[in-house]
Amino acid sequence: MTKILVLDNLSAEGIEIFKQAGFEVDVKPPQKPEELAQIIGNYNGLVVRSATKVTKEALKNAKNLKVVGRAGAGTDNIDKDFATQMGIVVMNTPGGNTISACEHTFALILALCRNIPSAHDSMMAGKWDRKKYMGVELRGKTLGIIGVGRIGGAVAKRALAFEMKVIAHDPILTPLKAEALGVKLVSLEELIRESDFISIHTPKTEKTNNMIRLEQLKQMKPNCRIVNCARGGIVNEEDLATALREKIIAGAALDVFTSEPPVNNPFLGLDNVILTPHLAASTEEAQVVVAVDIAKQMVDFLTTGAIVNAVNVPSIDPETKKSIQPLIDLGERLGMFQSLYTKGRPTSLQIEYAGDIGVTDTYPITSAILTGFLKPLVETVNMISAPMQIKERGIECNERKTARPSSYAFEISLRVETDQEAHTVTGTLFHKTDARICSIDGMRVDAKPEGYMLVCRNEDKPLVIGRLCTRIGEAGVNIANLMLGRDIKGGLALTVLNLDQPLSDEVIQDCAKLPHIIEARLLSLPENSTNNNS
Repeated sequence: MTKILVLDNLSAEGIEIFKQAGFEVDVKPPQKPEELAQIIGNYNGLVVRSATKVTKEALKNAKNLKVVGRAGAGTDNIDKDFATQMGIVVMNTPGGNTISACEHTFALILALCRNIPSAHDSMMAGKWDRKKYMGVELRGKTLGIIGVGRIGGAVAKRALAFEMKVIAHDPILTPLKAEALGVKLVSLEELIRESDFISIHTPKTEKTNNMIRLEQLKQMKPNCRIVNCARGGIVNEEDLATALREKIIAGAALDVFTSEPPVNNPFLGLDNVILTPHLAASTEEAQVVVAVDIAKQMVDFLTTGAIVNAVNVPSIDPETKKSIQPLIDLGERLGMFQSLYTKGRPTSLQIEYAGDIGVTDTYPITSAILTGFLKPLVETVNMISAPMQIKERGIECNERKTARPSSYAFEISLRVETDQEAHTVTGTLFHKTDARICSIDGMRVDAKPEGYMLVCRNEDKPLVIGRLCTRIGEAGVNIANLMLGRDIKGGLALTVLNLDQPLSDEVIQDCAKLPHIIEARLLSLPENSTNNNS
C-alpha cells in the first residue's frame, strides 16, 4: 500500500483525498531534519508546508520516497537538487495562496495609512487621541508594484478599485500585458521616486536580494510607505530600520524577514512599522486550496505517473530523458547565455532547429531553452513551468524547424529581441555530448557555454587581443579558452574568453575602454562538470 507522511498541519480536506485514493496516511507534527531522517524511509510520499526543513540529511534514508509535495508556493525549505539526485519529484501549488497574499498586502497598506495598530494600542491603554493618528486616503495616490506575477497582478487589480494610480516594475512583463492589467511599466528608479506606496511581490534571487538599500530609500518621497509580503531581504532590513528611525520615509509593513523568526530584530521599538509573522498565506481558504491541490497532484503522480507543478524535473519518461539529456543541457545553456547577454526587457524569443537533431519532438529542448532563459530572472522555474511563465509575462515565443544547410550535423539557434537590442546565438553538440556555441550574431566562434565568459565586440585590428589579455592577466585572472570570430577582414570581430575567475566591475570597464573595443560583457554560467576538456 502507498504510504504518505503528512507534516505541518495539512488541512483535513487534503488528507481525505489521500484516503479516498486508498493510501495509508500518517499525520505528524513538524519534524527536525534528524527526526525526519529516521522515519522517512517508510514512505512513498511526503507533504510539508514551511515548518519542516527537508534537507539532504533528511532525504538520505528516503529509499522509497517518490514525491515531496509542498502545500504552498515556496520550496526554499526543500533541498531540490538532492531530491533530484535521489529521483524524487518535488511539487508545489503556486497559485493556491494568491488571493490570501493579495488581501494581506492590502490589509497592511490600509493599516499603514490609517495607523490602525497604533490607534488600537492607544485605545487599549484608555486613551482617546484622534489627532495623533491622522491618516491618509488611498484614492489618488500612486502605488508602485515591484514584480507583477499572480500576486502582484491581483494587488494591481484591487488598487485600481481604490482609484489609485498603479505603476509597476517587472523586468520581463511586456507593455501589452501591463496595459491589459491597467498599469504603467516604469524603471525601478522611476518607481522609487514617484510612489506613495510600494508593494513588493518579486521573487528573491541574486538580482533582487538587497534590491532596496539606504541609497534607494533616500530617493523615495518622505510620505512613502513600503509593504513586503514577498521574501525577506529584498529590502535590506538594517537600512530600512535606519530610514524609519530617521523619518526618511513614512512607514513600512513587513510580513517576511531575512531570518524567521527574526533574530536581533532591528524594527523593535519603532512606531512607524507594522510587523506580522509571515501570515500572507495563512487563511482558512488558502490552506484548504493548497491542501486539496497538492493531494490531487500527488495522487495523480503516484497512480498514473502524471507530473503537475513539479519544480525539479521535466515531464518525460526516463529513457527519453537520458537519450536527449545533452540536447536539453545545450538548450538550457543557450537560453541562459542569452538571458545574461541581451540587455533590456524581452519581447520575443525565436527558436530554430536546423539539420538532423535526432528527435522528432523538440518540446523538451524548447522547454529547456526557456528554462535557461528564465533562471536568472525568476525564483523558481523548470521545464514544466517555463512555457507558461513566458506566456504569462506576455513574451512572444516562436519555434520552427528548417532543413537549411549547416556546417554541423544540426544547429539550435535562439534569437532574443528586447526593447533595447536583439541578438542571435547558435549552438550544437560536438561528439554528441559537448555543448558549444558556434555563432553569435552570425560571427563564427567555437565557445564553451560554461563558467565565467567575457564576450567582447571589437574592431578587427592588431593588438586588440594582446591588450585585452594583458589587462585580464594583470587582474590575476587566468584565461581558460579564447575564441575569435569576425564578419569580414578589418570589420567587426567577436572575442569570447572562458575565465577561471570573475572580473571586477573596474576591470570590465577597463577592458571596454581599450582601443578598438566596442563593449565587454561578463556572464556567469554553470560549470560543466561532465566535460572539462577542449
